[in-house]
Amino acid sequence: MIDIISQKKDLRKNLTLKRDIIKKRSTTEFNIDLFDNLKNYISFEKIKYVASFNSIRSEISTHELNNKIIDLNKILSFPVIQNNSEELIFKKFKSNETFHTGKFKIPEPGFENEEVIPQLFFVPCLGFDLNGYRIGYGGGFYDKTFAKLKKLKIDFYAVGYAFDEQKEDNIPKEEFDYKLDFVLTEKQLYKFL
Repeated sequence: MIDIISQKKDLRKNLTLKRDIIKKRSTTEFNIDLFDNLKNYISFEKIKYVASFNSIRSEISTHELNNKIIDLNKILSFPVIQNNSEELIFKKFKSNETFHTGKFKIPEPGFENEEVIPQLFFVPCLGFDLNGYRIGYGGGFYDKTFAKLKKLKIDFYAVGYAFDEQKEDNIPKEEFDYKLDFVLTEKQLYKFL
């Protein structure tokens, strides 16, 4: 029997190739109506800090998503991986800011930027299932960060952001894998609350 770690490793490889193909033929990546539909479930007026990410490689583009967050007068933040930490911190984005290359060659905001605790997170996915589980790149950074926030009794929403075709029947999960509240794609808003 194949162990779950091997299953996840193989799935990551396959999903990366699949996403590369999806990206090449994609015409729409951000659906404003579906984003606005989130407001039916999340009280946006109570949210001040929103975390997103800078899309890399063949990830769904976050450009329009991030602009929409700013247009809503929310304070946009991005994840930063600190040395020797398995958890993410989130730093405020300053307009017209130039990002520096962080760990794993991911664009990050400046070291001097203020650290915030978001109430709403948009999370990258290699794949997701209809049970609310995602598979990322294998570092477990979001899972560990969300576990820490829950332990501190901090309320937040976690929204996977991916192409609809990244949906899988079943993502193998381990005890520490965090269940998302929503997944937003270009075609659908999936709710798991």
